[in-house]
Amino acid sequence: MRKVIVAIVAIVMSMMAEVSAQSSCVVRDVGAVEVELGVGLATAANRMSEYGKSRQGVDANVELRYNFAAQPVDLGLYASVCSIYRCDRVGDDAKRYKFVSENLLLTSDYNFFQGGKVSPFVGLGVGVAWSDIAANNRNGGTHFTFMPRVGVELSHHVRLTVSYKVFDRANNHLTLSLGYAFGGGRR
Repeated sequence: MRKVIVAIVAIVMSMMAEVSAQSSCVVRDVGAVEVELGVGLATAANRMSEYGKSRQGVDANVELRYNFAAQPVDLGLYASVCSIYRCDRVGDDAKRYKFVSENLLLTSDYNFFQGGKVSPFVGLGVGVAWSDIAANNRNGGTHFTFMPRVGVELSHHVRLTVSYKVFDRANNHLTLSLGYAFGGGRR
């Protein structure tokens, strides 16, 4: 029985090595460089005791990406501006505060079925955010930013992305973005 298991493992390993060698020689069906323009909805994803509900806002973004030919990975430079509103529920007067963040991040995505009509992806970004909020004597500032994201690319150009920007405990926000990638599609 032990010899049979070793033989099966050896056969599977050799098959995986062959598939890996063949896939490394395949040239992906995507262009090297693409630029995505996107717009979407944003909302504060966490509640703070001094704030009530947040109102949905707008997120506009642009991303320059380099697609590696031999790997389903891309690297990019992502910039966005996000604006949301929060309501102050302390006291009798309800006040609305506008929160604006500007983000600049280095991103990377892993693309499943790259080059196909439907290509899901997962990725993350790290960088810096500049925020501005005039609420309860809080001022904006510069923050380290982390952004996990997941999405799908349709027909080589249309991208639907859900991302979560983590940088300031009070103002982390969730975005749903619809973008269009120029370039990068079929060669």
